[in-house]
Amino acid sequence: MAGVTSGDIECPVCHDDFTNPKLLPCNHLACRDCVLSWLQKEGGQGGCPLCRAPILSSTQQGQGQLAIMVDSLPTDFATAALVESQKVLTGPHICAMCENNVTATSYCFACSIKLCKPCTSYHQKLPMSKDHIMEQLNKLTAKRLAASRQAICNNHSNRPAEVYCSAHQELICMLCATTNHRSCPEVKVITDVAREKRTELTQQSQRLKEKAAGLAKQMQTAKEKSKGMHKKVNDVFDDLQQCSEKRRQQVHDLVQKEEDATMTSLAETEKARAAMTSNSSNIDHLVTSAPDDALLQMLNQLKSRLDDLESESGKTAKVKDVGDIVFDSQLLTRLKSDLSELGKIQKLHQQASASPSATAKTTTPSSGNEHYTHSQRTTN
Repeated sequence: MAGVTSGDIECPVCHDDFTNPKLLPCNHLACRDCVLSWLQKEGGQGGCPLCRAPILSSTQQGQGQLAIMVDSLPTDFATAALVESQKVLTGPHICAMCENNVTATSYCFACSIKLCKPCTSYHQKLPMSKDHIMEQLNKLTAKRLAASRQAICNNHSNRPAEVYCSAHQELICMLCATTNHRSCPEVKVITDVAREKRTELTQQSQRLKEKAAGLAKQMQTAKEKSKGMHKKVNDVFDDLQQCSEKRRQQVHDLVQKEEDATMTSLAETEKARAAMTSNSSNIDHLVTSAPDDALLQMLNQLKSRLDDLESESGKTAKVKDVGDIVFDSQLLTRLKSDLSELGKIQKLHQQASASPSATAKTTTPSSGNEHYTHSQRTTN
């Protein structure tokens, strides 16, 4: 039984060989009775036992008898033929002509019987069977046997079907063709009809493949577009962050420049303050402790030094304050509004895919839009 596995002929529900296999809408197979039992168990709303896809449409559920609906599902005759072929090949190989259970070695496709070697030779010599196709049982496969099964007339189980009536969609024998189907518009040889239908099915399958490929391409495009959208968003906000960080550093540099100038001013002022404090302390000491003659002898020098200190203090600038930074409140409000609008999603042409709005703009502070003012400096 080369080429056939248990999965090809085993029902996934009962795990026995298929009996009247039904093709479900999801393309899974199950025995007719298994499908019926499953639906009855689920109240008519059960899905496929394998993938849970609906077996009956929403309009079918709750209408009519379940048995009739299950019978309306397509029967997979190819699988049914494969199951029957397996039974033939796995059953006892007994010659159909001999009476003593002689082992059969070959199979006649026309007669659907197994024959031993002597009977095979005799069968091929008889005028009525010499043209029959024979094959060795040890080389025969279930798929080969299933493909060669002869069709039987729908109305006569003992007659082979030779033609197909398209009007009634029936396989019939020549007797039926010349009697009951004599007036039917299209009665053709089975092989011709099968050839036409194979071509139609092949073409339809190719169209489905092309449509599936188109859908796969659309899905891939949507995925790539989605990935591109994420990258675009990251790029926009990275640029915005870089611009913001640059402006932050520029403002800090301005503040640092003001701070450095203030520190320099503080150092100069501290030097002047220290000199004033030291000299005033010395003068206080002399005023309270020095004898009159000593005070008078030093008076001119001390007075000159004090005059110099007062003169220098007049030249010393007042301590500089760090300048105040003022941002335009209207500009900040507009910037916040623009940031809230940034990245709005627009649906174009009723498509499910989205793209970042091309009209969203951001306004970042520039040196011309910021005002840096310093407190008024006054001198004594």
